[in-house]
Amino acid sequence: MSEWFTHNLMSITIWLAALSTFAVYSVLYAENKFYRFFEHVFIGLASGYGVYTTWSQVLGPKWWDPMVGEGQWYWAFAAVAGSMFYFMYSAKHVWISRIIFGFFMGVAAGGMFREFYEIYFPQIGSSMKPLAGKGMTGWDSLGAVVFYVILFSAMTYFFFSFEHKSKIITNTAKAGRWFLMIGFGAIFGATVMGRMTLLIGRFNYLLNTWVPEVKSNAHYVWFWITAPLAAVALALMLILNSKKRQKPKSNELAE
Repeated sequence: MSEWFTHNLMSITIWLAALSTFAVYSVLYAENKFYRFFEHVFIGLASGYGVYTTWSQVLGPKWWDPMVGEGQWYWAFAAVAGSMFYFMYSAKHVWISRIIFGFFMGVAAGGMFREFYEIYFPQIGSSMKPLAGKGMTGWDSLGAVVFYVILFSAMTYFFFSFEHKSKIITNTAKAGRWFLMIGFGAIFGATVMGRMTLLIGRFNYLLNTWVPEVKSNAHYVWFWITAPLAAVALALMLILNSKKRQKPKSNELAE
């Protein structure tokens, strides 16, 4: 059995990957137990992988090895601080966890302020583009003008210090709202295209990896037995799940 498993490890891996792909995308038809099972499998694998990477990349080399192997004993206090988080599960001693939570919230707030300064302040300075200068073409100047129009229109939309009674301010704010909506639409489109990239990647895997594997193993008897049975079982499960979703509830019938 072990020799057969070792010899067919690649084929088993390819089939499991294809089965997982079909299971995940079966939710596009209807939510079903087949999808739920593989969803829980993925969550479990991700949790296990997270525990492994936490130890192998963080706790092991940066905490345990320096403390035990290099004699840096003071790292033991990090374990004490980390254990304070788990007091959140105690109703009596929950105040202990609030100390460490408050400490890290303060550290995170300071880090976010520093990150905001380092990222956005240079962007503010870079936003002041010259309209004309040495080496700039007419298209460069036009692009700078368009940039300033969009920038000040969007900033006017968020300016609430006084009521927008002037037609100039009102129209500029409306234009800023349109520019913002166009920008949000572009971001949403990029997100959708990212999802489409994942879908295309799975289709590419099925067509260029799984289908050749099916063709190479098509002479096996077990393939012609298990594949149709699996397809029929999946179809029946989806049909039963669809009928269950369409069946009215008892309280709806009473009404």
